[in-house]
Amino acid sequence: MRYIATLFWGSILGEVIGFLLSALNGTQFNPQQSLIVSVIFVIILFMMPAIMKQFDTTASKS
Repeated sequence: MRYIATLFWGSILGEVIGFLLSALNGTQFNPQQSLIVSVIFVIILFMMPAIMKQFDTTASKS
């Protein structure tokens, strides 16, 4: 459930950021492009804990 909520809010915030950046640049707002970029970014954030676990230098006490 948290992945769905994070994906939902990540796409909403990505749309807002895309709209603001297009307004600041004076270009036309493309909601499809900003949605694709924000969803890809959220998916990368989902994978970060698994990637970072490989670089954990703390010794496990087992």
